[in-house]
Amino acid sequence: MGYKYVLSADRSQLSNYRGNFLFGFLSCGPAKASPEPIYSMVCPTKDTYDDVTGELVLAPVGLRRIQGALEKAFGPGSVVAQHPFMLEKVIDENTRVVGLTEMSPLGIGTVDTAISWKNDNWNRKWFVRLMRQLKELKRRFHFKVVVGGPGAWQLLNPFTDYLRWQGTPIGQMATKFRRAVKPFSTKLNAGIDDWVREDLGVDHVVEGEADVVAPEIFEKIEGGDAPEYIRLLTNSIRSVDDIPEIKRGTPTGSVEIMRGCGRGCDFCAPNLRAKRDFPVDRVVREAGVNIRMGHDAVWLLSEELTLYGCDNRDKVPNKEAILDLYMALKAAGAKKIGCTHWTFAGVCAAPDLIRRLSEINDLRNEWMGVQPGLEWISPRMVRKFMPYKTKPYSPEEYPEVVREAIKIMNVNHYYPAITLVVGHPDEQDDEVDMTTQFIDELSNREGIHGIFAPLLYVDYYRPERSMDYDMMNEHHWRLYYTAWKHNAKEFSQRIWLATQSFGPLSRLVTVVGTHILNFYILRFLKSEYKRRFGKVPDWMTV
Repeated sequence: MGYKYVLSADRSQLSNYRGNFLFGFLSCGPAKASPEPIYSMVCPTKDTYDDVTGELVLAPVGLRRIQGALEKAFGPGSVVAQHPFMLEKVIDENTRVVGLTEMSPLGIGTVDTAISWKNDNWNRKWFVRLMRQLKELKRRFHFKVVVGGPGAWQLLNPFTDYLRWQGTPIGQMATKFRRAVKPFSTKLNAGIDDWVREDLGVDHVVEGEADVVAPEIFEKIEGGDAPEYIRLLTNSIRSVDDIPEIKRGTPTGSVEIMRGCGRGCDFCAPNLRAKRDFPVDRVVREAGVNIRMGHDAVWLLSEELTLYGCDNRDKVPNKEAILDLYMALKAAGAKKIGCTHWTFAGVCAAPDLIRRLSEINDLRNEWMGVQPGLEWISPRMVRKFMPYKTKPYSPEEYPEVVREAIKIMNVNHYYPAITLVVGHPDEQDDEVDMTTQFIDELSNREGIHGIFAPLLYVDYYRPERSMDYDMMNEHHWRLYYTAWKHNAKEFSQRIWLATQSFGPLSRLVTVVGTHILNFYILRFLKSEYKRRFGKVPDWMTV
């Protein structure tokens, strides 16, 4: 039976990631380094959909929001959330619009570019494969395809022009559809790229918060009255009460607890969103959907957990509000409660809070992942580009704040995946060296547990300001290599613990594959450095 509106996403977003969202970053890496059987072993998809109907049992939070809005406006029988492998079961002559939510459809997000170099990553491969499938169905049934979600911007021509400028494989493919690369424009002049429209078959791109206006957008698309590029005001939804509640399951028990951040870093997209907290009873109701399905681990989606319920200018965590949230979720049946992001400053300012969260999760014999951003350690850079990220501390205190926060996390069995920014145009070489030395001390002298994710600075509007691997000088390379040398050590030491939920064969294959991948990464970095500078330096051989 065909549905009027069909919602889906590419395969990279449709896994329960064995209960650990950090495994999802495998989609950002080179596909050739993790062949499909290995990828499917680490990020299986079979538990996310009904293998008879293809309907999604677990779907991304954003997709569920849109589904809720459409069902409220047009009735449950008008819309279905479907796995991309089984779209032909729900698309026919009655289908008018297929909507996709995407995290990184062209694989040019900051994490993708940092770890896949100029190789195709799984984010890109899964999306292109999905669009080829939909294009065949479009020829038969003549529906429209609309793409939204956090990564929808990648399909607009200023950013696909970035790919052409960079000369990646996918950029070369895109060049066939527009040979003259236009000067970079602003988002006000953005539009769907010729290649995205003609070859991939995308009819409309939506940017912004579409939770409330999705029914209106779909009706206009169906009637032929919608522009190709639909840009919504970032903070058009003032009250979280207007956002549709989730009624069906989400991967890893994900539930949204806040939007926006309030830290004010000038290079970070979430900073553009006004901070809005979801009330505890709302979070509990939505988390209860997954708990009743038997998924008793809940992951809290936020830009900065330690600012939940916080309304003071110094960014001192509201410990009572956060503990009330955790205890309410425990009372609702959650066995484990994780969060996606928090800051070093927030952790350092509330060590007793982190201890209580660890106790609530009973982390005595296991670890839980979380993502804090270090970016750089230079007080000058901190003060200039992210002065509120250190609150309630000063930029000059940032190195010690980071050091202490990692200790607090580790002693409470929280495992940080720490982001770094490599190649900001305002950063001086001695400031790059400060971050390199800091990481080396954390890794070798203090023996911290966690990994570092060095992300290349990218300015999509002014590409001459962006960092590329061929533009990295010796200082950038040393920072990059130091981070990955630490990661290789951590992967080797921690992979056995990280795969404790795997079956015996899957665990063995993943562990062996990790050791092989570590060897490949370090050898690859050495060969690339030698290609660039003509020799392998001493600090790469120690």
